Amino acid sequence: MKPRRFVLPLLCASVVVAGLGFQMLRTRAAQPSLPEKTVSAARAPYNPDLVHQTVEFYALEARRDPQSALNRAMLARWYLESYRESGDGTDIDKAERAARASLKLRTRNNGDAFLQLSRALVAQHRFPEALAAARRAAQYDRMAFRQSASIQIEMGDYQAAERDLLRAPAEGEDPAYLELRARLMEIGGNSEGALKLSQQAARKAEANLDMPHQSVAWFHEREGHRYAMMGRLDEAEKSYQSALRVFPRDYRSMAALARLHANRGDWRGAIEWAGKAAAIVPAPETLALLGDAHAALGESVKAGQQFRLVEQIGQLDRAQGVVYDRQRALFYADHNRNLDEALTLARGELRFRHDIYTHDTLAWVLYKKGRFSEAAAASERALKWKTRDASLWYHAGAIAAAQGRKGRAREYLQRALSINPRFHPTAPAHARALLARLETAKSG
Repeated sequence: MKPRRFVLPLLCASVVVAGLGFQMLRTRAAQPSLPEKTVSAARAPYNPDLVHQTVEFYALEARRDPQSALNRAMLARWYLESYRESGDGTDIDKAERAARASLKLRTRNNGDAFLQLSRALVAQHRFPEALAAARRAAQYDRMAFRQSASIQIEMGDYQAAERDLLRAPAEGEDPAYLELRARLMEIGGNSEGALKLSQQAARKAEANLDMPHQSVAWFHEREGHRYAMMGRLDEAEKSYQSALRVFPRDYRSMAALARLHANRGDWRGAIEWAGKAAAIVPAPETLALLGDAHAALGESVKAGQQFRLVEQIGQLDRAQGVVYDRQRALFYADHNRNLDEALTLARGELRFRHDIYTHDTLAWVLYKKGRFSEAAAASERALKWKTRDASLWYHAGAIAAAQGRKGRAREYLQRALSINPRFHPTAPAHARALLARLETAKSG
């Protein structure tokens, strides 16, 4: 039996959603006759069979009319919806093939096929190809500049992302547009502004009864993410629960709830939610959190099993073309494992991605390998935009302390704890201990 492939590009999720967001603004495309209750004043309950049935409908239509480029573009779109719902990476391959089949039939005025191709390529971290496809889509629909803006964010060219977003019409500031704006604000250090936009996006998504359940849930999850980054964990939990209310299989929100419980020191709660998320999509960071939780509870055998699974899944997925490189590199660095491989993975990410989180990953791996000067250079690039993410400042503070730059280390560590005193299950305690040692050395 061929192993099932799972992909969870957390930071890339917005790129996949962006292609859907503006489609919801258009007149709704003809849909198959499916057993779904029509509601005018409330959202229909989540139907776990709807996406599969819609995929089957367009697959049948494509077979009935071999010359229909539209049906194949729609099939690609719904394969991507299936992927977003289940995390099964085989749907990405099918989406790419369907989009390419559509473009083989018709290239001119086939912007939707270019858009779906771009979304499928992003899910595989094939960013330059995805950007080229998004630009082709934008020749036929300026709204596709949102997709190119999303990709530019993933690649770390934030100024180009801003320019592309300005070229796309706002269309009444719909949720996808607001979320892209929020991402750029967040990177630029305006956490409060980003949160306000996320709140608006979540409300507008809830009000759009035509938006798929998993898309509505994603906007709630993003709102929760921003609350969590600010240390407002109770409000974050409410947002994640709102996501699950709309889409009960939202493994992203389950994983986020696991991190939230771990940051509170509730390891049993972390195990419960991480277990639920991993049962749907066994992503490396979720399995690593399960391992950390078991280790914190003294369950070393169970912890070791989860840590081994992280490595096995990462190696299997890499062999199948699925990319978890940044997640694995961070896992190795956090746990002082396979640091040579971690460095290879982190540098590999830099081939096409120059965003702050890729630089931060490289910095942390170099720090763990004792290469402090190189780590500091990478960390400064991660801090370039003054993003209010406590983990970035914590890493920078630890690196500065290792270099003997005590004043800078104190500044960075204090900033990390002021941004969010509960940004990680164990790192805040380490930051406070490191600050105490620095203060002792200063007074001595």
